[in-house]
Amino acid sequence: MRRWALSTCLTLFLVLVLALPALASPKVVVDGAALTFQVLPRVEQGTTLVPLRGIFESLGATVVWDGPTQTVKASKADTQIQLKIGSTTAYRNGQAVTLTVPGKVVNGSTLVPLRFVSEALGANVGWDGSTQTITITSTVSTPSGSTTTKIHFIDVGQGNAIYIELPNNVDILIDAGDVGYGSTVVNYLKSRNVDDIEILIATHPHADHIGGLPAVFAAYDVEIVVDSGVSHSTQAFTRYDTGVKDEGGTYQKAANQSWTFGSCKFEVLGPTTTHSDLNNASVITKLSCPGASFIFTGDAEADGEGAILHKVLDANILKVGHHGSRTSTSDAFLARVSPEVAVIMVGADNRYGHPHSETLAKLGAAGVKIYRTDFHGSVVISLTNQGYSVTTQRLASQPTVQPAPIQPTPVPSSDTTGSKININTASLDELQLITHIGQARAEEIIRLRPFRSLDDLSRVSGIGPSRLADIKAQSLAYAH
Repeated sequence: MRRWALSTCLTLFLVLVLALPALASPKVVVDGAALTFQVLPRVEQGTTLVPLRGIFESLGATVVWDGPTQTVKASKADTQIQLKIGSTTAYRNGQAVTLTVPGKVVNGSTLVPLRFVSEALGANVGWDGSTQTITITSTVSTPSGSTTTKIHFIDVGQGNAIYIELPNNVDILIDAGDVGYGSTVVNYLKSRNVDDIEILIATHPHADHIGGLPAVFAAYDVEIVVDSGVSHSTQAFTRYDTGVKDEGGTYQKAANQSWTFGSCKFEVLGPTTTHSDLNNASVITKLSCPGASFIFTGDAEADGEGAILHKVLDANILKVGHHGSRTSTSDAFLARVSPEVAVIMVGADNRYGHPHSETLAKLGAAGVKIYRTDFHGSVVISLTNQGYSVTTQRLASQPTVQPAPIQPTPVPSSDTTGSKININTASLDELQLITHIGQARAEEIIRLRPFRSLDDLSRVSGIGPSRLADIKAQSLAYAH
């Protein structure tokens, strides 16, 4: 099983230029070896410039400098590169390549855009924001590698599981549903002939996202695991955490990482700050390929969305946050993403009332085409250089969008004592009548049931001694 030896197509879309977060002097690692330069890499106009000769030669290329014409020529096997200082046009095997930032000479060293340097010779580029490290990895040609680009929103009921299928056997998985759906996800991956998983994103510790991941760890080698770094006191998280440690791959806390695979870029957008709420701590990612771009939100709600509004969010397809809850897909976030298609991953007749009518109405008013896994089953979006197409497991009519109610009216459950609320049987709306209990905590209470006493509410995220005292003082909630 190969470890990060990804094949790549040499007919790259080099018109794209890697734009990384501004940094003073990033480290550059080529095939595991850290490089040193007389002139350090730098960022200009949002593009990272690196010394050409050092990186080219470390990738096995021969570099020749022509002083009179201010031209750099490099060759490796059957690949010929030519670049003139000050010009935004370079040539690869005679084909013109447009550079956003021209090459320049600084203290005798030629600096050129990072992505051009690496991908011109068929290498993969990675960025780890937490360590300020650029990683360049040589690739091995695999003629039989797939050329398919498809994004699979796998139907796992009231949960999330997204498989990103990129050319040359690059496989990315985001979540794997609840524990009962682990085998569903594994069988789906096997049906796509997945050999291993290059990147696995565990968006946040809730069971409906990570419960199925131990089955994935048991079935596949996983090279990189990324999560929010937030833990949770549940069996689902304990099993996931054990699986990560036993897997033996590379673990990374989400920190603005990015990876480039041929003409596609996969990047971590958030979380950018610490959130006590597990949903808002979700890892948010973006995939940009010729044909379409995607935003994957996990269960991020308005606070998590708001923290990344300053980033480039425009995308053709939005994976709607938190199963279509009214607490996600804020007006500001929806306007920044401006999607054409929305995918809502939700279980049929779920007890949470997802997706909420407010969210459906908001998407409908914005002219967004909605696909739902409870109606359509698994949703697959296939990309070409010219655009994308959507296919579904089941044909389903688009749900009717009803106007959002002004105020939800709680329906009393069968197990209430006068006006009091039994936290072990109350509905989602009833629980939100308890002080300090919003929708996210109400959903967590439902997941964690049963509770032996009100003191057990300390198991819920964000409920400490002070809030627990307020809940008791309200004299509304009880456990039975």
